[in-house]
Amino acid sequence: RDTAAGDVHLVSWNVAGWKTTIEHIRRFKGGLAAFLERHHIDILCLQEVKLSAKVIASEGVKLGADVPGFESFWACNEGAGVQRQGLNGVATIARQGFVLSADAKPLLDAELDGEGRCLATDLGPVVVFNVYVPNSAGGHRLPFKMRFLRALRAAMGRARASGKAVILAGDLNMKARPRDSHWSFRPLEVPALRHLAAQGDAEGRRLPADAREALEAIAAAWPSVAEALRAKEHRPFETKNSRNGQTFQRWGVFAKAKTGDMVR
Repeated sequence: RDTAAGDVHLVSWNVAGWKTTIEHIRRFKGGLAAFLERHHIDILCLQEVKLSAKVIASEGVKLGADVPGFESFWACNEGAGVQRQGLNGVATIARQGFVLSADAKPLLDAELDGEGRCLATDLGPVVVFNVYVPNSAGGHRLPFKMRFLRALRAAMGRARASGKAVILAGDLNMKARPRDSHWSFRPLEVPALRHLAAQGDAEGRRLPADAREALEAIAAAWPSVAEALRAKEHRPFETKNSRNGQTFQRWGVFAKAKTGDMVR
């Protein structure tokens, strides 16, 4: 394949832990080398590898860091900031000779780069930014996330200013359209519900009776729901990881239910 001709297959994958994922690939897919060839992958961008540089150095073969015919580049969280070592982490595995240089600190900000969330690989005519954008964590880390996005835009701007095209790959932790969101996070338009119950969908198809009854019940209950939301409270609350006991401080919106209980 020729990068200058644009004949490159790039795959982006949030693996939520590379150790578990590569073990699954080894057991069921014949190993990473076979997996890459089977899917004709030239560049594999991984997010949330959850590894430290020390682990990669000591277990590189097991982790697929030196697959024949490929090179691997890593950006890790070494625990210098507010997060513990080994969280986040991105890696780019590319065919031998594709990458001219790699930069694990392209954001030019020690705090942002220190979380191991951005890795830039220069392919000559193109720079690939492999990113794992911070989650806003219920609002607590939103300022940090916005700083990260501004720094990322600036880094991509610098690459473009040098005459290179840019590819942004990874987990952006954001949604562009309502359809990209789980239904529980989509805005509720009560007039649209009433219209759907009475008139059917956009093609004039009537809903089943039980669906119409459910929509009418939601529309009827909405005034009391809206009143409870107008009186909502923003409160801190704590969650705990059931596996390791780690606690997280978050902010949530609480409203009073008909029972009088405050629910989130």
